[in-house]
Amino acid sequence: MNRGRISMEIALVDLFSSGINLADAFGERGVSTFHIYEPQWQHQYDIDPAPGGKLIYRSFEQTRAELRRRGTTAVLPGGEMGVDLADRLAASLGLPHNDLALDGARRDKLKMIRAVESRGIPVAKTAVVSEASAVPAALEAFCSYPIVVKPSSSGGSDGLAVCDTPDQAARAVAAILGRSNLLRITNESVVLQEYLSGPQYSINMVTRNGRHALCSVALNRFDEFDGVPVWRSLRMLTELNSDDKAVVEYTLRCLDALGVTEGASNTEVRFTAEGPRLIEVNSRLGGPVLPPDVFFRSFGYSQATLLADSVLDGNVFKDRVTAPYRPHQCLATVSLQTPSDGSIKAMPGLDLIRRMRTFHSFSKLPKKDTEVVNRLLNVASAGVAYFVDPDPTAVIADVERVHRLEDSARLYEMTSV
Repeated sequence: MNRGRISMEIALVDLFSSGINLADAFGERGVSTFHIYEPQWQHQYDIDPAPGGKLIYRSFEQTRAELRRRGTTAVLPGGEMGVDLADRLAASLGLPHNDLALDGARRDKLKMIRAVESRGIPVAKTAVVSEASAVPAALEAFCSYPIVVKPSSSGGSDGLAVCDTPDQAARAVAAILGRSNLLRITNESVVLQEYLSGPQYSINMVTRNGRHALCSVALNRFDEFDGVPVWRSLRMLTELNSDDKAVVEYTLRCLDALGVTEGASNTEVRFTAEGPRLIEVNSRLGGPVLPPDVFFRSFGYSQATLLADSVLDGNVFKDRVTAPYRPHQCLATVSLQTPSDGSIKAMPGLDLIRRMRTFHSFSKLPKKDTEVVNRLLNVASAGVAYFVDPDPTAVIADVERVHRLEDSARLYEMTSV
């Protein structure tokens, strides 16, 4: 272990989901991270062991002074909620950060689309409303249905709806406005966007000094339940065809347009008949979790370990930037689904999954009697299953078997609420 690494002082803001894997990655490299939580995440603060120390954010000046006192050398978001604060703290300390002039565009979905569009990059038709009475006029911009309605700033499909008529769109907007969302932010505006048809990609990158290293390219499966697109699974691609490469190049242009020069990013793109179109850029690690063992089987790194190495050792990052994209094996992630909301009574399908040939491991499995309040949220409340094999067709077949177990209610048994 290089002595310079041990002396590094890393701060992480609002640790959730894959941010915990990032803290672990730093720990494995001899660096205990210091954790900052905004007040609304007191419950997460309370359960975080944080061997490197922690604090509740009370004011910007107080937090900056503490980080300066500690000799902090990098400030990174530990989840979606910490993106803005991490960049502002890093900038105030003279540390690497993304372009602050575009910080709003990296979180607000309308500002994001407009910033990308301003650079001549094609995007979906998009409008925003801040009151229900403005919906009819906003809908006049759309030539066809369905359209997508979603909060301007949230996550995990919270509030997301696919609407086939003006009345559905109006009801969806009314249901979102004024409500506290998944990020505990009051929805003050709602985005209306044309529905994009075509395969949906997830592109994970790590960026240092404006140079982007491609971590993974994945195809997603979304199914629609009650008008809500629900993420079911994704499969990492082992080879990239011309369409896949076009999506990667489009993603790189979007990152540059949004001032992403440091850290991790997760970008969602649809490949439509007209070419790639942005859904959103998330300026943090992909989720919901990044267990290193399964990712190393396929890639030899995870996005979290590569991000840690990019901060601690520039040479490791330079090697990744120049290396070809060539995963060793096909990796798939399944966000397990319960058949309904309610309390989990039994999990009879888990052993069936364990017997599948390409099964690797589970993560975030719920315990018996765990209550699922909204199964349609894309937050992996029912756990995640991973599959790895050199043969993509074998992985695809096992993932489909899992979906059949879920759809026939043989994975989880529920007690209705």
